[in-house]
Amino acid sequence: MEDDLQRKVIKQRLKQFYGSNTNNSLVDQNDPLNIDSPSFDPQLYLDKSLKTKDLSDLISEEKALTEQIRSLDSDMQTLVYDNYSKFISATDTIRMMKSNFSYVQAEMNSLLQNIASIVSVSGTINGNLADKRKKLGTLTTTQLTLNKLNYLVELPVSLRKYMNKCDWDQIVLDLNKAKYILKSYHNTPSFKNIREDCAEIVSEICSKLWRQFDESSDMAECSNRLKILQQLGFSRRKLSRAILRLAKRQVSQRLAYIKTLVCEGDKRSVQKEETVGSAENIANPFVQESSSEEMDVLYFANLITDSVLIKLSEFIGLLADFYFTKSDESEPMDTILDVISGKTENSASEIDDGSFEENLSNLVEELMHEFFILVRTRFESESTNNDVNLLIRALDRIHCRVQTFNRSLLTSVTSVDFEGVLLDDLSPESLSIVNRFSLLTNQFSNSALEIINQVARMQTTYYFDILCQNAVESFTDLRHKLASHGLQTSNSTNEEVNKVNKIGNNNHQLSSLLDALSSSLVSQLRNVLKAEEAFLSTNSTFSSRPQFRNSFCIDQIREGLIVGYLNFLVQFLSDLAKTAVCKIPGPILLTLGKLCLMWADSGTVGHLISLADDFMLFGSQTKESKKEDFNTENGNRSLTTPKDVSNRFRSTGNELLVAFVRLEGTNLAQLLRKSVEARDWLKNLEPRTVRSAVKRVIEDLASLDQQVSQLFSSNTRNRDRISDSRSSRSLRPSTSSHLIDATRTGSSSQGFHSPDLDPTLATHLRRLFTQRVDIFTAVDANRESLLLGVIKIGLKTLIECARLQTFGRYGLQQIQVDCRYLQIHLWHFVNDEKLICMLLEDVIYSVVQRCVDPCFMEESVVEAICDRA
Repeated sequence: MEDDLQRKVIKQRLKQFYGSNTNNSLVDQNDPLNIDSPSFDPQLYLDKSLKTKDLSDLISEEKALTEQIRSLDSDMQTLVYDNYSKFISATDTIRMMKSNFSYVQAEMNSLLQNIASIVSVSGTINGNLADKRKKLGTLTTTQLTLNKLNYLVELPVSLRKYMNKCDWDQIVLDLNKAKYILKSYHNTPSFKNIREDCAEIVSEICSKLWRQFDESSDMAECSNRLKILQQLGFSRRKLSRAILRLAKRQVSQRLAYIKTLVCEGDKRSVQKEETVGSAENIANPFVQESSSEEMDVLYFANLITDSVLIKLSEFIGLLADFYFTKSDESEPMDTILDVISGKTENSASEIDDGSFEENLSNLVEELMHEFFILVRTRFESESTNNDVNLLIRALDRIHCRVQTFNRSLLTSVTSVDFEGVLLDDLSPESLSIVNRFSLLTNQFSNSALEIINQVARMQTTYYFDILCQNAVESFTDLRHKLASHGLQTSNSTNEEVNKVNKIGNNNHQLSSLLDALSSSLVSQLRNVLKAEEAFLSTNSTFSSRPQFRNSFCIDQIREGLIVGYLNFLVQFLSDLAKTAVCKIPGPILLTLGKLCLMWADSGTVGHLISLADDFMLFGSQTKESKKEDFNTENGNRSLTTPKDVSNRFRSTGNELLVAFVRLEGTNLAQLLRKSVEARDWLKNLEPRTVRSAVKRVIEDLASLDQQVSQLFSSNTRNRDRISDSRSSRSLRPSTSSHLIDATRTGSSSQGFHSPDLDPTLATHLRRLFTQRVDIFTAVDANRESLLLGVIKIGLKTLIECARLQTFGRYGLQQIQVDCRYLQIHLWHFVNDEKLICMLLEDVIYSVVQRCVDPCFMEESVVEAICDRA
């Protein structure tokens, strides 16, 4: 039992020394079967091993335990030997210390005796040299005083020497050394002359420094002069006011110089315009030199921003060093000027004429006001500049540097970087300054944007004028193309007008000319919009500003350019439709009328106006937000809708078609009128054929039908035909027989007859109840309606001309043949043959009324004559 306890104690010590590699958290400390557990039970472990293991396993386990026991015994022996060695070494060390301690104690006693001897000797020497040391101190003090007196005596000479060398730092250093001595002995008569000489030299130095400061244009040099003046004793407020005066003078001089250059450039432009077209000035070297020296707008932008904004920013930065950043520090007392001159420079030379921040803001506002006036004047002369990219680069340069100037101004005057500072963190004084200058910078930003909007508006107006001019030239080109293929111009004679209707060249159809004209007008607008896209380029800083983008895209592009261009086209074409007859060729009116209707009905107008929506999204990073801004902006103002413009185009197209019908109807009426007035109908021979003028009418209508068919389709829904091939209705009106009978019996029988049986009265009653024919009415956009309008005007003219003539029997029969011929052929061109028959009957009726011997020709004979024709 004792052996087991001893074994456990030894094992526990070994574990404490070497440490245990077993994870205690995973091992059960109370397991009696665990050989490493304190509660290990050998008998229980042996019984379990005999029950669960065979002989070979028991032998293997015995060998393993034997090896572990041997290893543990070896480790225990090693530990014992190591501890014994350390114990022996410690014992030897203690024995050696005991033997050497007496030697160390003796050495320490000797050292104490030597130190006491040294202290005694040192005291003796100190006592012997006390008088000499006191005398030496007195001589040293006397020497320092004499050196100071010599320094003060030589101070005026050294100051003047340094002043001639412009060694201002050394002057300030010498004066700072001498000012306290002069202040201490300012009542001593011997120092009075020195002080007066120094005061005179200091006055000269200050005058020279102020003169150099006023003449200096370099900020580093100005800063050095101001630092010297500040060290001499001038207050920060006075120095800051001097900076304001210098800034105003230099910037105003630069503005005046640039204004002179701008005025000279304007004069050169006027001289250049006056010399254009003059043959004697083409080779003039002076004119060429003037034009070559003309200042472009980008050079002007760089010049004025470098001369004004950057220079003003430098002065404001200089002010920040001498006033704003040190406003919390008190002014130094006993400055050089106060001591040397004997008066307070800071209080005697300053007059409070308002707060410094107010003076600074007034100065900056005044200079920037002149700056913006000059910029606006220069850019107004660029209203006809074709180089848009150069113009936009100049505007962007102005806008970018104005924004930089605003940030520099706010940062300088408050000594705060506003990129990451909240206004609540600022002091009340700084907050007041921020509010004052924030309003000022906002005013500058708005002025810059106003100039950009003005330039964009002028450029848009310039492009609008070019667009309108190109549109007029497109209409003129259309007229020239039509005239080059047999069409007349506005100064053609009536005979040439009649030749217009004979166009039949299939190689140059009106439809192709219409497509070319429409494509040209649209492409011209697209080209202008492409040029205007430069204002919204992402390379410019102002294009992302909502104030500029909304105003430019909505007011200028959509309403001013696109809608204005469409309104110009409508007004121009409307004025064209109101032009006097025979001054505009019919094909032009027809083509333009089709153009208006096509744009109104095909959605071209809406598509062109929608280009402004796409234009708004050009150059934007987030198109969804830009589109929402555009829709919000649209909701706040009344915009022209595509429906209104389309209605105007539709109305103008109808006006052009009415003008076309009246023009062609007038041409046809003139042909019929001349054919009626040029013949003596009383002496007319018996008709054998159809008159050539009537054939000419059919030929002209056929040519006109060919033109109209190229642009307008046929309307077959309302087609009212008496017959599908050839009208067989007789044109002899039912009342004509009554008129003929009344004429024949009127001379033989003069008896009374009832008014109810009066054939003339019956004829008038019949005309009252027939359909009223409106000659000058609106027409539809189809082939039959246009040709019907032309035919109605011609036949109405024939009716009126017949009423002014007197016809014989053969004259009546000739008109009968002509009307029958017209009836046979006119049905090809109209969709209401009944109306044509009614008009032809009115022609016959009018001729019968004016006939002295009315007698109709047999229908078979009329048909035979018409067949032969």
